[in-house]
Amino acid sequence: MDAATDRSARRWLSRMAEELQAGWAALAAQPSLRGPFDRHRTSVTEEIRAEEAEFERAVPVTRLVLLAGRAYEIRAQALRQGWQPPRTAAAWDHEEWYGLRLLACYDLASREPKGPRPRLSGVSTSHSLWTG
Repeated sequence: MDAATDRSARRWLSRMAEELQAGWAALAAQPSLRGPFDRHRTSVTEEIRAEEAEFERAVPVTRLVLLAGRAYEIRAQALRQGWQPPRTAAAWDHEEWYGLRLLACYDLASREPKGPRPRLSGVSTSHSLWTG
């Protein structure tokens, strides 16, 4: 069960990361985004730790699955608000809350055993998670 769940989480996170390719490029090109990105990463880490401490599960899940779940919740909220990821690196700024939070979730997941590959730059995609 864990292997299948981790694989599903990794696959979903990887598709999400492709949708945010301009964000990866922005992080590389705009040093001013590093501070806000690091704060998002710290916040997500704290949220996951709190969730682990607060809820006892009948079936344990990995941090990878928790991070994917958190990213899914953020994405769902973003969609309800009509948000779309900025399509160019120049369109990203420190106020890009949803995008930076999702990048932080992915970055943390990439550090987990069996997590997705770290992203240094974007990869083109033909599949969109943002259209419903």
